[in-house]
Amino acid sequence: MKEYKTASDYAWIYWRAVQVICWLAGFVLLVTLFVKPALGITLFWNGLIPVAPFLLVVATGLWRNICPLGTTSLLPDRFGAPGKLKLTPKDQSRLQLAGVVLLLLIIPLRHVIFNTDGRATGMILILLGAVAFSTGLFFERKSAWCAGICPVHPVEKLYGSKPAAKMMNVHCVNCIRCSVPCPDSTQNTKPFLQDESVVARITEFLLVGAFPGYIWGWFHTPDYTGQEGWQHFAQVYGLPVMAGAVTTFLYFVLRFFFTGKRTMLIRFFAAMAVSCYYWFRLPLLFGYDPADTHSRLIDLSEMIPHWIITAISSSLILFFMWWFLIRESKNISWSSRPVLQSK
Repeated sequence: MKEYKTASDYAWIYWRAVQVICWLAGFVLLVTLFVKPALGITLFWNGLIPVAPFLLVVATGLWRNICPLGTTSLLPDRFGAPGKLKLTPKDQSRLQLAGVVLLLLIIPLRHVIFNTDGRATGMILILLGAVAFSTGLFFERKSAWCAGICPVHPVEKLYGSKPAAKMMNVHCVNCIRCSVPCPDSTQNTKPFLQDESVVARITEFLLVGAFPGYIWGWFHTPDYTGQEGWQHFAQVYGLPVMAGAVTTFLYFVLRFFFTGKRTMLIRFFAAMAVSCYYWFRLPLLFGYDPADTHSRLIDLSEMIPHWIITAISSSLILFFMWWFLIRESKNISWSSRPVLQSK
């Protein structure tokens, strides 16, 4: 039996325990979505998901360590059946584009079915988990899922360019260069600047340019229940797509005029996207829209004046603008690079 003597050894134990707890919590949440759908929806869409964007901004490495789907993708490697196929940078770029498309397809479907149907949400999570696990069976470690087709990974790149601190990389005991460049250990990552291919540029415009407008359009589309949602399919996708097209055009124009400031421009659009999300999400989360009960975690509307929530939302906008545009970059990566495995 291995003896743990150093602080690093004990850190591995603690992190592994946290990782297991988060995976089990994710499994319990998945079961809840089928057994008690209303509770599962509240916990997932109104509990976990609203926290995720802020976490991706300030501590991307933490999320990368504890994400249950990321852990699921690495289960084959943990149990001695790691994937051997190596992705080329071109293939990985294509997977990342597929991840963005998958994200933009799933988001409007929340209005059609996922926000009101816990079992449907559970099924999409099972499907994503199956894809994550399958990638781990065939491809090297994080390459195909965590650095590839995962629909959250592009958002990690968009929001995580200035993390607060470097985390220990719990998934990788050693580095086998499964992804080059490694998204976890690239210092002061400049999202969408390392790859100048056509596929990467499409990914950049779909996410960086379209995301603020897409989020705005999503919040101006109501939830539907049952078959009603499918009858409003065009509206559910139409408004986010049109608003996303407007911000994409704005990004294209600004990108042309600020050629030497692309990093700052990308961070500005990242700040706009996450600010837009919380500006609309917080009032819904705390019950300040009586007509929207699906988006509510707890009703505080009778306890706290609306202006306080507005002040908090405004403060978050100022915080994100400071974080992305003013705060000095620490030139650190999401997590530490493990020792390169010898061949």
